[in-house]
Amino acid sequence: MFWKKKKKKEYSDDDGRTISNMNVEGMPWYSPNKEEDDEKKKKMDELKVTRKEKRAMIFGAYLAYLPMFLICIAAFTIVFLLLYFWVS
Repeated sequence: MFWKKKKKKEYSDDDGRTISNMNVEGMPWYSPNKEEDDEKKKKMDELKVTRKEKRAMIFGAYLAYLPMFLICIAAFTIVFLLLYFWVS
């Protein structure tokens, strides 16, 4: 079924060590501060956020973007009305 997770292949000779660092400058996945980013991710994973707090954060983000969204809608409306009255 499509909702079942595929099991990861396990190899008997894999001990989890990295043989070569693939974080090479110029590659799309290059991250100069890889260790710091990993530490930040671990700290964020340890942070326990309730559902209510998560919803409040998302709502706050939407409220922060709302003025810019309304300005864009108003600008498109003004341009549309100007073109409508100019052409007709």
